[in-house]
This record gives sequence, C-alpha cells and structure tokens, in this order.
Amino acid sequence: MIKMVAFDLDNTLYDYDICHKKAMEKLEIAVFQKYGIPRAQFYDTFKEAKKIIKRRLGETGASHNRLLYIQTFLELIKEPPVNGALELYNIYWDTVLEHMTLFPYVNPLFEKLKQNKIKIAILTDLTAHIQHRKIIKLGLEKKLDYLVTSEEAGQEKPSAKMFHLLLQKTGYTFKEIVVLGDDWEKDIEGAQKIGIYSILFTKDRAYDMDDICLRYIYGQNVEK
Repeated sequence: MIKMVAFDLDNTLYDYDICHKKAMEKLEIAVFQKYGIPRAQFYDTFKEAKKIIKRRLGETGASHNRLLYIQTFLELIKEPPVNGALELYNIYWDTVLEHMTLFPYVNPLFEKLKQNKIKIAILTDLTAHIQHRKIIKLGLEKKLDYLVTSEEAGQEKPSAKMFHLLLQKTGYTFKEIVVLGDDWEKDIEGAQKIGIYSILFTKDRAYDMDDICLRYIYGQNVEK
C-alpha cells in the first residue's frame, strides 16, 4: 500500500524553464549595465563558467550553485570575483522566485493525498537553501512531511543515495513510495533501479496530473 508520494520540485511542481529564462534575461541586463558585457559574450561566458563548475564538482548539489557560476563568470571576464557576485546572484534568484507559480494539479492532488493520510515529500537536486526558499514561495512549507536535497545526500539523482536517504528519513520501504518527476533518467529510472514505482510528469498534462496520479498510482488506496 502506498504511504508516501515523493515529488521532484523543478519543472514538476512549477515551470522552472520559464522562470530561468526570465532570470537570465534580467541577469544579462544587469551584467551589461555593470560591466558592459554584450548579450552574446554574456551567454557564452556564463555557459563556460557553468561547465567549469560542473567539471569540478560533478554530480553534486553544489554543482548547481549560481553563486559559483557567477564568481567563475567574473573571473573569466577579468573582474574581481566578489565584486557584484552576491548582487547578481540575488538578481537571478529573486527573478526566479518572482515568477514561480504552482502547476494547476498540485494543490488538488496534495489535498487529496492529505485526506487519505498519504505523506508528501520533495526529492530534489540543487542546494538546500534555495530549495527551501522556493518551497516557501510556493506556499508548500506546511504541506510537506519530508525533504531530501542532493546537497545533503552528497550526490544527485539518479544516484541511489538520494532515494536511500529518503527511505532512511521516512522509515518506509520502497514498495510504500511513489516518485513523481519530469526527468526520465533522474526521476523515473533512478527510482525504478532500486524498486520504487515512478510516474513521469509532463507539462502538457499539468492540468489533469492529479487525476492521472489518483487513477494510475493509488487505485483503490485513495477515496474517489
């Protein structure tokens, strides 16, 4: 019997892609105003900074840290690495947070899960601090029972460490958990490799994903 659903956060509970696009546009303008770096150079250099951090840190939560990207970006354009780094970091994440809204299926599904005493977890890559900020911005902080980030696990999905930490925190078995996420390799295959059932989220079904979950995940375990 299913006792908990573990949701991915980015691009599963809200549209990260749209928020990221708007944040990068805002960051591009700020970089041009402060350093005179044109659009094409900004995106090429930022991409290179990201690659450097990814190569250095591998599949860890810290490899997503925008402050590290921005610090490396400043080093690449021969600016002092701390000069404006926090300012730019805050511009990026404040813009993301400003544009975040839950997909329509989320609140109805969460309410149904709570009615049926099914616990709710978030199992997410990225650093803990910003994921906490996102959860609060989305108004989910009182609805969650558990949270696991790749920063605390030491490795990202699809690493089994992420899923085993969730099992350790909750005390549930892999047969009592369902994972719902948008990334086939990270969320779906990652969960399935250790025997956890998983459901793929796609944006084109965001309006009826709650019904999909109730019909295909829980079946008779959930009141209709």
